[in-house]
Amino acid sequence: MFDIVYKPENVGKEIINNRGKRSIIRKYHMTEEEKILTRERWLKEIKNIPMSKSEQAGTKFYNPYRRGIYYYQIYSMFLLGANEWHDLGDIVHKMEEIMSKIIINKDGINITAWDKFRGKVSRTTSIKCKDFIGRIQENMIFFQRLNKFHPTGYKLMQVCTAVDMKRTSKVDFPNGYYQYRLSTYDNIKEALPIRDFSQFNFPKNKYKYMNYKFIGTIVTRDKIITKGVLNEMS
Repeated sequence: MFDIVYKPENVGKEIINNRGKRSIIRKYHMTEEEKILTRERWLKEIKNIPMSKSEQAGTKFYNPYRRGIYYYQIYSMFLLGANEWHDLGDIVHKMEEIMSKIIINKDGINITAWDKFRGKVSRTTSIKCKDFIGRIQENMIFFQRLNKFHPTGYKLMQVCTAVDMKRTSKVDFPNGYYQYRLSTYDNIKEALPIRDFSQFNFPKNKYKYMNYKFIGTIVTRDKIITKGVLNEMS
């Protein structure tokens, strides 16, 4: 049984990582003061949004990220409807709709936040170049990460929320058809992400998807793995 290694009180401490090198534990959580301020900003942000959207997400949820691409991905799934599956394409279109209304100044030129994000050049150190769709999908994986010392989804867990991913086999989609869900819960312990491969035909290297260190639930056609514990399906 795996557990979340990250603890707020350990931030700043020096550790030896898996490669035998010294590393400092970074901050991935919101402090109590940050929670209050972040929630207040969120309530101002959604004051003109239909009440039904907030009710659908529940009283514990608010967007825990600062304004940036993480913020707008979560915001888009909130507007599309929490606790419902949404196609990747619909999420991207909602992000474009929101971010195209935000004007920023870059090198003395006014552009939209969407154009800035879409035109961002991949890091030179990146192993695989990703277009803007690939970066959005990579962020979804970051939202699900809770294990080890770099839990990029820990703030979501603090607001009783998780991002789920579903991958389905479909004609003309060789890598699968992606859907995502912003799931909200009544308490932190329940707020664990799901990776649903139950309708996906794995390629030969299927075991790379079966991460037993994943803090959450992985579902395949014949297995359910929850926090490293395997349950065979009848």
